[in-house]
Amino acid sequence: MATKAFSVPFADVTNSVSFPFAPKPPTASPRHCVFSLTCSAGKGERPWKTSDARLVLQDGSIWNAKSFGASGTQVGEVVFNTSLTGYQEILTDPSYAGQFVLMTNPHIGNTGVNFDDEESRRCFLSGLVIRSLSISTSNWRCVKALGDYLVERNIMGIYDVDTRAITRRLRQDGSLIGVLSTDNSKTEQELLQISQSWNIVGIDLISGVSCMSPLEWIDKTEDEWEFHPNKDPAGETFHVVAYDFGIKHNILRRLASYRCKITVVPSTWPASETLKIKPDGVILSNGPGDPSAIPYAVETVKNILGKVPVFGICMGHQLLGQALGGKTFKMKFGHHGGNHPVRNLRTGRVEISAQNHNYAVDPATLPKGVEVTHINLNDGSCAGLAFPSQRVLSLQYHPEASPGPHDSDYAFREFVQLMMQDRKKANKSLKLAAAQASDA
Repeated sequence: MATKAFSVPFADVTNSVSFPFAPKPPTASPRHCVFSLTCSAGKGERPWKTSDARLVLQDGSIWNAKSFGASGTQVGEVVFNTSLTGYQEILTDPSYAGQFVLMTNPHIGNTGVNFDDEESRRCFLSGLVIRSLSISTSNWRCVKALGDYLVERNIMGIYDVDTRAITRRLRQDGSLIGVLSTDNSKTEQELLQISQSWNIVGIDLISGVSCMSPLEWIDKTEDEWEFHPNKDPAGETFHVVAYDFGIKHNILRRLASYRCKITVVPSTWPASETLKIKPDGVILSNGPGDPSAIPYAVETVKNILGKVPVFGICMGHQLLGQALGGKTFKMKFGHHGGNHPVRNLRTGRVEISAQNHNYAVDPATLPKGVEVTHINLNDGSCAGLAFPSQRVLSLQYHPEASPGPHDSDYAFREFVQLMMQDRKKANKSLKLAAAQASDA
């Protein structure tokens, strides 16, 4: 440890910066200010964190960053999310399984995390990529910092990386496979080889996020978060079977708030078992990955169509498209964020929607009678379907608004109306049959 003192004339210090109202220095003999600098010699730790992680993309680009959360090496598909808020809901959205989520909002972590905003039982994404990690939290609901939360859930995160540059690369070249690593023993060439040898297309990611056995869901949207408080609580109730392809909790809460009794079943649950309990309707949930990689789910949907009203959301929308005879395709970089404009072609109304998907239904491959009800205004892709003769409706995005706007919550009401119409039709048929029997 060394200390060195040096002097600077007062006049020199004063004249180094120009201040219009500063007093003039004395013209007499100059005074001196004495400064002491303490210099640390030897190997001391730096008071700031240095780059200790790398993101290597399959195109060969290498991005040095600082790590937070878990350590190790992880591979995944890199996608960008344009949401301004709701990073905890994004972290716990099962639809992100197998992916690194890059947040375009540069400042993340300022509200910390809490246990009320989780959308599933755990984090399913492969990693989080952000520009700036907040060093403090300021929210009354916060129970812990984002970094601690990721450590507990064994999720890798990096920050102090140029997320804008990576986003532009993804928009130009499409979604890329990447490798996150804090392991200094691995060379850049080794990490590049891992990224180039892994492919997310054709992998069944749903089996890893679905529940293992049926369960009953009863929780509704809490009163302070309810944005349609005028619904009639004394109205009819409906029994809905929800296929869990990676379902978010707020989808279930919104259904329960619309007077639905819900039975959640695994993705592999047979259609025969579903029809055996005679539900009023079936929900096909959101979920991760390639819909073409789960033909068993498509067969299940085929066996349900026409027997009860069906509402597909995101992955459920894609499975419905395939079950109806259409095809799906992988988009260039997908839709991820809470600010996507969608036009309802039936009403002409434009909705701001929350979306999270890398695949879409090709409307040109759909059979006659299937109606495209919504389109994404950013790229014209299919964002909603209806098949009235089969009592089917679907949306490519997330109407439950978690996180995101509430513009599309009416879709749950439309599903309830479908079930109500189906029940009235069934009751009418029963009365007619009873009348015919009594006449005979």
